[in-house]
Amino acid sequence: MRHIPHSLIALAATLESRWEDYRAKGEVDLFVEFTLSLNGLTEQLNRRHLPGLVRACQELENTALTLFGDSSMHPIPHDQANAISRQLIIILTELRRHETPAIPTRRQTDDLVERENACQQLRQIVIVSRPNHPATKTLSEQLSFFGFTPSHVRWGQTPGSDQPPLAILFIPEQEGRAYPPSAIASIMALRTEFPSSYFYCLSVPSNLQSIVLLQRAGADACVPVGDTVSDVLSRILDLAQTREQETHRVLIVEDSATAIAHVRRSLSQHGIDSRAINDPRLLLEAAAEYKPDAILMDMYMPFCSGVEVTSALRQVPEYHSLPVIYLSSESDIAQQVEALRLGGDQFLTKPTNPIILAAVVKTKIQRYREMLHSTRHDSLTGLLNHATAKDQIERMMHDAMPDGRLVVAMIDIDRFKSINDRFGHPVGDQVIRSLSWLLRGRLRNTDLIGRYGGEEFIVALPDTELERATVLLDQIRQDFSELPHAHAQGSVRATFSCGIASLPYFITSSSIIQAADAALLQAKRSGRNCLLRAEPESGLSVTSVEMEQSTYRGLQFSPFAVVS
Repeated sequence: MRHIPHSLIALAATLESRWEDYRAKGEVDLFVEFTLSLNGLTEQLNRRHLPGLVRACQELENTALTLFGDSSMHPIPHDQANAISRQLIIILTELRRHETPAIPTRRQTDDLVERENACQQLRQIVIVSRPNHPATKTLSEQLSFFGFTPSHVRWGQTPGSDQPPLAILFIPEQEGRAYPPSAIASIMALRTEFPSSYFYCLSVPSNLQSIVLLQRAGADACVPVGDTVSDVLSRILDLAQTREQETHRVLIVEDSATAIAHVRRSLSQHGIDSRAINDPRLLLEAAAEYKPDAILMDMYMPFCSGVEVTSALRQVPEYHSLPVIYLSSESDIAQQVEALRLGGDQFLTKPTNPIILAAVVKTKIQRYREMLHSTRHDSLTGLLNHATAKDQIERMMHDAMPDGRLVVAMIDIDRFKSINDRFGHPVGDQVIRSLSWLLRGRLRNTDLIGRYGGEEFIVALPDTELERATVLLDQIRQDFSELPHAHAQGSVRATFSCGIASLPYFITSSSIIQAADAALLQAKRSGRNCLLRAEPESGLSVTSVEMEQSTYRGLQFSPFAVVS
């Protein structure tokens, strides 16, 4: 299991402290504070994909919410309080058992050795199946290639490792049949042993009863019968590569200092950052500086109404889809409907329950981000699309000038059309996804990876020396050539060619992309499965390089590695 970070341990300590305060005094406000802390901890555990602990917190939260709104029920009876204490102790004990060791955190760097070590970190995966199951071997080979450490146990056995695995995969005896009672019991036993691991049940029949029984036993994902090895691998890679989301940012437009304090406090308890303005005339300037994910808007303010402000905000293309949530004591349904019709996304009546407020804000922000993601990312790979990648490289060039470092690479899968023609487009899509996974796994969070079109990719490495970038990308090239891509008749291997260009030889985003593309074209002509660097000949001005017939005049291409 991944270690529990200190930030979560601190949240758990706050939760414990608030529960102790409530038990000592029995005040309803203290119970509200405890419930809010519990809700915040649940959400943080869910973001870190710790399903067993999430489930335990959700059960406790459901118990607490039944006592949340009625002050006459407090202090709650001793038997109910003792039951909550027992549930809380289980959660806190499990969290502290896996607390991250207190060692200094190493800062992120572009050092090649550290990059390689990071991508080779062992990630434990346990496969539960009968001996010699063919799917076990195939899964193990694929998982090993992408940096995981798979192990196998039989049904009814417990993995021997002291550290809980990242995930446990269950392969049934008979594909497409309901899991027998003995298998259900085995899953339940392992869930008790490994509450923080992610459980995948494979080859699950498409009927509700089977899925519900597996979920009750502790399954987090029921993979339908017929899904391929690549589908399962994709799920696990997404799990391992999930990164913490950016902080939610909310801009509050409210003329009441008391209301601002209440809303900001409610949001902060759920990990939501906020900024407030009391004059709606400052909205556009504040939004441009703060870049909020949502706006909480008071309906009635001295200068103008919230509806008027929203209507004006929608005139700016950048904010056309930004969520606007109205906060008001307005109870007239017709007025509420009119406010929503004129540009609002949600209407909450004051005073607002803090949990409902946080839930609405996060839901709206999540949908807003999903919408932005779909317009900026490629649907097949999840990488940046062509237009977004070019825009971001232009920003990276601007940030790197005049003395910074930036390397841009163009990558193209060799003879991709023949793969599609021979094996079909689903296999071709799998080859494209595999390369995207490999790039995501080997490069840093700060590096740019985009699908430029078809089987072509673009990569940008900021603050990276050319030699180091060349070594890293060529290692990825070699590893990709050895990766088997499974299909119904067996597996196929593929290669790619790569062209590289860098600052300071090229000083505009268009010239550095064109130079990398020209080097890629030359790599294709040189026999494929190789990497070439574009470098201007000595004595030529880098600003005068021109494109002609897909080749640069004044460029020489430096071969780094050519496969004979």
